[in-house]
Amino acid sequence: MSKKRGILVWSLLGLATIVLLVSSLTVWAKRQLLDDQAWADSSSQLLANDEVRGAIAQKLSDGLFQRIDVEAQLRERLPKRSQGAAAALAAALQNTIGPQAADRLLQRPRVQALWENANKRAHAAVIRVLEGKELGRNGNISTANGEVTLDLRPAITRLATRLGVEDKLKANTDPNAGQLVIMKSSQLSAAQTAVKILKALSSLLLILVVALYALAIYLAHGRRRLLLGATGASLLLVGLVIAFLRNFLGGVIVDALVKTEANKQPVRVIWALETSVMRDIAIILVVYGVLVLLATVLAGPNRPAVTVRGWLAPAFRHHPIIVWTAVLFLFLILLAFGPKAGSRELLGVVILAATTAVGIEALRRQTLREFPEGSPPAAGKTPRAT
Repeated sequence: MSKKRGILVWSLLGLATIVLLVSSLTVWAKRQLLDDQAWADSSSQLLANDEVRGAIAQKLSDGLFQRIDVEAQLRERLPKRSQGAAAALAAALQNTIGPQAADRLLQRPRVQALWENANKRAHAAVIRVLEGKELGRNGNISTANGEVTLDLRPAITRLATRLGVEDKLKANTDPNAGQLVIMKSSQLSAAQTAVKILKALSSLLLILVVALYALAIYLAHGRRRLLLGATGASLLLVGLVIAFLRNFLGGVIVDALVKTEANKQPVRVIWALETSVMRDIAIILVVYGVLVLLATVLAGPNRPAVTVRGWLAPAFRHHPIIVWTAVLFLFLILLAFGPKAGSRELLGVVILAATTAVGIEALRRQTLREFPEGSPPAAGKTPRAT
C-alpha cells in the first residue's frame, strides 16, 4: 500500500471501531431499555431476586404508612385498656410486619403476573410519552405538570387490605404519596430527543460498521490478511471496553444514587439485570473477535496453518456440500446457545451469515490455489503466492 492509502485504511478501521462502540450501546438501549417485553422480563427477574423484592416491599410498606393513619385505626379497634399499645403495634407493622406481608404478597404467582403485566403496560406508556405520542388511558402512568409519574397506590391498597387496615387517608396526607416521579419535565425533552436518535441510528450504525470494515479490508490491497486480523482485534477491543464500562459505570451509578451502604446491593442487582444485553454484546464481540483472529492465523503462511489447509484441501475440492453443511450446523449452534443479544434479529443474522460465508469461501479458494489437484498435502509445504 502507498502511504496515503495506508493512512486511509487505518483511519477507516479506527472510525469503524468507534462507530462499533456507539452502535453496541444503541443496540443495548433499543433491545433492553426501549423494548416492552424485554423490560417486562427483566422486571420479573428483579422481583424474583430476594434483595430487590425486599426493597420493593419496604417501599410499598412505607407508602402505606405515608397515606394511612394506621395508629389511629388500631386505636379505634383496640379495647380502651389496650389503646396505649397502638403506637407500638403501628411501629411493629411499619418496621417488620408490613414489609414481611408485602414480601409474601409479591411472591404470589398471581401478583407476580400482575407485576409483569403492569410493568409492561407502564413501560409502553413511558415509551409513548418519550416518542411524543398521546398517552391514552393508563391507570398507572400520568404526565401531569410535564412529569412522567408511576402510581403505586393500587399496590398499596392491596397491601392495606392484606394487613386488615382500611384505606382511610390521613387528614394531612400528601396527595402525591404513593406516586413515583420517573422523569421530570426538565428531562422529558432531552429524553424524547435521545429516543428518536436511538431508533433512527441503531440499524444504520450497524450497517455503517460493516461497510467501514469491508471498505478498509478491500482497500488494503496486498495487506488484506493483516487488516482482517486488525478487524478481529478491533472487535475484541470493543467487547472488552463495553465489559469495562458496564462494571465501571455500575459502580459509579450505584454510589451516586444510593448513599446508604445497606441499600446498594439491590441497586447493583438492578443494574446487572438491566445491562444483561450489554454483557451479551460484549461476550459476542469478544468471541467473534477471537474467531476472526483465529481465521487470520489459519489463512497465514505459518507451518501449522499450511498443514491444516492441506488437510482441508480434499474436503474443499471433493466434498463442498459436507463442508458447507458442517459450517451451517456450527453457525446454528452459535445462534442457539450463544448470548441472547446481538445476532437474534434478522439484520444481525444476515450480516453474520454473510461475513461467515465470505470468510469460508475465501479460505476455500486460497486452499485450492495452494494445493491443486494431485498435490500431496505435505506438512510444512510452502504455499503458492496468492
